[in-house]
Amino acid sequence: MSFPLDFFNSSFWLLVRRVFLCLIISESCFFCVQVFAFDFLDKTFLIEFKQGSELTDKVMTYQAGGFDTSGGGKVSFQPWYSTNWTDARVTFMTQLTEHVGLIWGISSGESGQKYTIDPSMKVGIAFHQVLDKRSSISARVTTIVGGNLHEAPCSADYGDIGGVQNVNCRLAASTLQPSQTLQYLFNDRPYNQNTFWVEYKQEFN
Repeated sequence: MSFPLDFFNSSFWLLVRRVFLCLIISESCFFCVQVFAFDFLDKTFLIEFKQGSELTDKVMTYQAGGFDTSGGGKVSFQPWYSTNWTDARVTFMTQLTEHVGLIWGISSGESGQKYTIDPSMKVGIAFHQVLDKRSSISARVTTIVGGNLHEAPCSADYGDIGGVQNVNCRLAASTLQPSQTLQYLFNDRPYNQNTFWVEYKQEFN
């Protein structure tokens, strides 16, 4: 079976060659991604898993609080500052070179009726160098992006004197004006948002 000479220069033949080339490139890329993923996972280690944080603890301290209303009723803070899921953080380290590791991780965040702790991401670099048979130096720097604590105000009816106003729930029964209490709403960054740690080890006889 023979083909005219112009067949191999036809648009159909060019399309076939392009499709064939794309298949080869796709297979090569897929193989490279598999190798990279295996190497990445093989050099990645879990270094931290915890549930709860300093911001969680701060909110929890108000669960036992409350105040009495002018009508003799009692308002409890417990429903406002409780959550069904406590902020959880997981952190990994991936070895990049013999001496350098990439620190990375995420947190879930948490929320209640009157507060929210945003999800966050932790990134950083770890370094370790053996200086000689008896000494070594290590360093680690990390930062947390996100993870802020926010608080929502309550809406309170002050009757003929003040009407309905927004007020800090925790200070609704204080002597402060409702508008003055808003400046004390939670608006905190994560504790240890930016850290730098260095350690030098020296062994002695």
